[in-house]
Amino acid sequence: MTLRDTFRKSFFSLLFGLVLLGCSEKKSFTLDNDDIRFAGFYSDYLLLSGAMGEKEGAAPEPVDTAELNGLLVRHGFSRESLTRKSAAYKENPELWRAVLLQVRENIRKKSAVVP
Repeated sequence: MTLRDTFRKSFFSLLFGLVLLGCSEKKSFTLDNDDIRFAGFYSDYLLLSGAMGEKEGAAPEPVDTAELNGLLVRHGFSRESLTRKSAAYKENPELWRAVLLQVRENIRKKSAVVP
């Protein structure tokens, strides 16, 4: 086998590998129950703080400790589990994007109900 044949086989192998890589399907993340609960918590938090308020340019108000604890209890989170979920989303931006899409949908639904 000559050097030319080796180069040709290597080139076609690399080309075939790249084609297969390009044809692979992009992963879509499905949210588990914890992700859905987190999206519900975060939606309620944003609505409660006024971050998604009607007044454009208005600064969100900080949520007091009692309201935050109430949200945590209602959605079944502790501060520690909330911290763990936040760290997991930092490590996986695609999953975080999927959670934010769910948050947007939750806010849209809740805003449509309120007159």
